[in-house]
Amino acid sequence: MSDNAAQYGLSNVEKLSVLCLDAIALDLAGTIALDIGKQNLLQLRNHFCLTREISEDIISTFIKEGLVLSDRVIHLFRDSSKAKISTINLSNSRITNWSLQWLAQQRLHAIDLSGCTELSAQAVQIFLGRMAPHLKFLRMGSLASLLFQDLPVPDNAGGDSGDPSWSCSDQDLNSLSGDHMSKPSDICQGRVLLKASNLRILSLHRLKIEQSSRLFSDILPFLSGVQQLDLSECVLPVEKGSDVTDLSPLTVLRQLTSLVLYDALPTRFDLARYEPVLSQLTNLQHLDISCLEARGLYPSVSSQTTAFLSLLSSLPSLSSLDISGTHLARHLQTPRSSMSSQDGDRGYVEASSGFSGRHFKFLGLWNCVGDPSRRTDLPADVVTGDANMTQIYNSLQMYKKREHVCNDCLSNLYHELRDGWRGTPLEHTRILEIICEVMRSNKHNIDRQISGSAAMFHLIKCDANRVILHRYASKRLLRQATRTLYDAMNTHSAKKAMLRNGLLTFCHFDLPSDIMNIYSEMVKLLLNIIRQSDFTHDEFLQRISLYLLNNLVRSVDNSDKLQVGNQGAVRTMLWLIKAKLSFDETDEILEMAWSTLWNITDETEDNCERFLTGENEEAGLNLFIQCYEKFYLNGSDHNRQNREALLRNMMGLLGNVSEVPRLRVRFLKPMYLNLFRSLLESTCDGIEVSYHAAGILCHILSDGSNEAVWRHCSESHGSSASFTEDGNSSSAASESSCQSGISIAKERVLSSLVEAINRWDLNSQRSINYRSFKPILALLECDHTVEVRHWAVWALCNLTTVYPDKYCQLLHEEGGIQILQNMLTECEKTNPQIIKLVELILENVRKVFGHDHHNMEVGQL
Repeated sequence: MSDNAAQYGLSNVEKLSVLCLDAIALDLAGTIALDIGKQNLLQLRNHFCLTREISEDIISTFIKEGLVLSDRVIHLFRDSSKAKISTINLSNSRITNWSLQWLAQQRLHAIDLSGCTELSAQAVQIFLGRMAPHLKFLRMGSLASLLFQDLPVPDNAGGDSGDPSWSCSDQDLNSLSGDHMSKPSDICQGRVLLKASNLRILSLHRLKIEQSSRLFSDILPFLSGVQQLDLSECVLPVEKGSDVTDLSPLTVLRQLTSLVLYDALPTRFDLARYEPVLSQLTNLQHLDISCLEARGLYPSVSSQTTAFLSLLSSLPSLSSLDISGTHLARHLQTPRSSMSSQDGDRGYVEASSGFSGRHFKFLGLWNCVGDPSRRTDLPADVVTGDANMTQIYNSLQMYKKREHVCNDCLSNLYHELRDGWRGTPLEHTRILEIICEVMRSNKHNIDRQISGSAAMFHLIKCDANRVILHRYASKRLLRQATRTLYDAMNTHSAKKAMLRNGLLTFCHFDLPSDIMNIYSEMVKLLLNIIRQSDFTHDEFLQRISLYLLNNLVRSVDNSDKLQVGNQGAVRTMLWLIKAKLSFDETDEILEMAWSTLWNITDETEDNCERFLTGENEEAGLNLFIQCYEKFYLNGSDHNRQNREALLRNMMGLLGNVSEVPRLRVRFLKPMYLNLFRSLLESTCDGIEVSYHAAGILCHILSDGSNEAVWRHCSESHGSSASFTEDGNSSSAASESSCQSGISIAKERVLSSLVEAINRWDLNSQRSINYRSFKPILALLECDHTVEVRHWAVWALCNLTTVYPDKYCQLLHEEGGIQILQNMLTECEKTNPQIIKLVELILENVRKVFGHDHHNMEVGQL
């Protein structure tokens, strides 16, 4: 960890234990598990046993990486003798009833099932019935209603355990009924909770009034040990003959330390009517009586002040209070120190005085009437609101599971970031973390995903911010960010706004390194966007997708390039190029399509073959000729830059194909040889086009003095294209007319090759990136054609001169030094020009590695 990172309490260097857990979680099937045939499930490898701590750490790491739990993963823990767990967070997972059946073999103390939308009421109730005796923590979220649904009682007991619907057996019915039920029909209405006598934390959201009534009247009296209760967005029962919510059943929970009633009380909230009951919960440390927004007429300030002060005095342990969205903080609008003599409402003064006498660890003031969060002397360590970035961050942390509030918080965060917010490295990493958390907490909420991705874009688009994140954020956090962004785009692939946000944000990550954890998935998504985009209305999406795809394949190794080819990238690029031939001018999309093919085919033989064949024989070469003729030869002068870039990319691609011996024979036709020879004289894009043409010809020539081939070319009466000396032909035709044109002699090609090499500037900057010199080094062994060796040596000399640090190292790693030294010992067979270039290369190497010219041993650095 650097000194700067330590200064901010950050480290992007992970502990060894964290790295090990990451490696396991990201590749379960390659580390601790095996795939089970066609079932798409994982099971532990033979003789593997996991302790409770390791099992839970693997699950936790899996979630932190932004991955989603499913039956495939949960199957690992079906045998509690091999992998124990006591706590599991299944929130927003894709598990089905099968997972609950497997987890029923464990002894779970803490369970979070919120957001598990694929579970049936029957499976949930049976599962919790088995877990209930030792359950201490249960969060159901909005799935709480499943606990109150009637279960079908089968005619024949003993349901099939292999049935994913998990039918009730007599044992299950007895477990669910317990001592408090007289008949099987009583196994409904939430009574599965009656067996959970050890329950300490309970979260049930969005109960209907009949369900919450049953909870209050029949269940809570038997859960007296509950210490934390969350009834957010529940419709609670009211007092008889009144519209006041009846909270009196809560008084049986004498150990209650946390009560959350978010949006569970009337929006026209009158604290005076609830204070008598709430005051009896004397052990409360956290009270949340917030709502989405205050509506209707407000009670008088003075009555609320009196009730508020009375409640505070009755709850001596209260250190956390959330009154967001209410009018209860109206008396906090004006600090006492700033009040004038005519602001004489005693309610304001007394409330401020009483409130300042209690200091809170947390105070929730989001969207309160009168904007009290903008006060400067709020008596709390942590405050939620929208007054500054700190309050917005706190709000996102607290309300990330509250759909509408969280969306509003994200909108505020977006505006702060868009307006140029700057913070410390710690603040930047925390903001990125919370954006990922809130986006993952509800992947199907399109508003949340669009706002979150827009906020992420503005967080990292600035160069300074991007440098901060890559310097101080952990690799895990960057993986979380890219995974979260990908999931949002994949889930909402039909929403153009989501795709636009995601694509633009990905452009500001370091590619491909930041997304190697989702490489294959990302390639598939980009290809789908490219195929489905309309050339007229969705050109932006297509262009940016193509840009990202090109960057993804540019620097990866051959196996990744092959994977991209296997996913249909070559076929998609050929389709795109063919479609673009109907347009009058070349454009950025056509240029990038050829550039992408250039990168995909680099040292990847299968992809080169895919390019040549396509949907039919010679597909790629036909498209090359058509694009060359229409867009380069006959294109307009005002589009010259795009025309030259297009030709450079096409020739670079053909250079890759020429490096494959069995494929370059496709070039042994007069039309192609004539074109490549004429392009030797091209000055298009500096030396690039001429250089690639020379490389193609050298690889063809390296196959030996195949006189039959060259005689065939010489005897041909022309080519399909009448190209002029500088490659700018007056016309071009199809290959079918290859019996007319210019005949080619091998000697003329060799002569033109040497003339081109001698014309090039050795210090030319290059728009090419070699990952390996092996194809060039192979040409140094070509002793039958000195011109081939000349081009290869010139290429190495140019690259080691202009980019010495990169290419001298690569030359050394691949054994090129010894080959060059051997050429010096054979100087009587070698052209003086080649000898001079070899000596320059070796001198470049010595400068980089600091070796004395005379003491440097052959092949050694």
